[in-house]
Amino acid sequence: MGKFDFGKEVSDEIRTSIDEKVLFRGIFEDTPENENITVPEGIEEIAEGAFRDFTNLKSVSLPRSLRQISAGAFSGCKSLERVELQSGLEFILDEAFAYCPRLSSVVMPNTVKRVGEGAFEGCASLTRLVLSESLEVICSGAFSYCFNLKILDIPDSVGIIEFCAFLGCFSLEEVKLPRLMTLIEEGMFENCRSLKKIDLPVALVRIGARAFSGCTSLDKVLLPPSLRTLGCDAFSGCTSLSALAIPKSLHEIEDYDAFSGCTALREVVYEGDAEGYEYLMQKHPLVKDGREVKVRYLGGNK
Repeated sequence: MGKFDFGKEVSDEIRTSIDEKVLFRGIFEDTPENENITVPEGIEEIAEGAFRDFTNLKSVSLPRSLRQISAGAFSGCKSLERVELQSGLEFILDEAFAYCPRLSSVVMPNTVKRVGEGAFEGCASLTRLVLSESLEVICSGAFSYCFNLKILDIPDSVGIIEFCAFLGCFSLEEVKLPRLMTLIEEGMFENCRSLKKIDLPVALVRIGARAFSGCTSLDKVLLPPSLRTLGCDAFSGCTSLSALAIPKSLHEIEDYDAFSGCTALREVVYEGDAEGYEYLMQKHPLVKDGREVKVRYLGGNK
């Protein structure tokens, strides 16, 4: 196991780094002897780029004293397969583990509060992801292009999920969103082509642009009764979408292409009456190619 060597060969600069409880780049070298590294207790921060582009590193065990993994700390570690995250960790910052193509499992302790921009982007082998029950923020692109991730359970503690957080997760089939989530940002699940079903939160107010664009396996969508705004291209290219439920709370469809390319769409259930539906569709009709779409009005025909 690779560990700190406190012998005479350790420079004053490295000793200062240890005393300050920050592990900087250069303390560990990228050598075959350091393919399995244990970071000792007492370290509170892995500094920016500390292990960036290490080619020999296969596993790393982090201490309970660790509070922050800084930007790019392990990014581009092509051989990294296993990371042990311990209780006490609070922040995983931007691109911390980006493009670690062999990393297959991430289990976050329940102390993690924030996952930074692109933190796990391009982790193509990631199949198991357990998020912290105290997680508050998932930043943009945090798990984008995790091609083999199939199941996603986002705890109710999460209040902010930024744009494109799960863009291009091609194998993603099941998603649980926070119950009181009000906004699905643009591109959040864009091109998640294996996603068959999504249970939208009961408090949802807005679905952003391209949020589900290219989700070619999605076959039914029930928009919640709280929804007010649907962004442009929100469900464009969902070629399997055959049935859609629209609440009367929906006041704005921002672009006529919100459902463009939904060639299988044949049935719509509208919570209101025919007059309300026609008003909604005046500017942005669901289909433009002359297809017949059956509409059922829960509020009566007129």
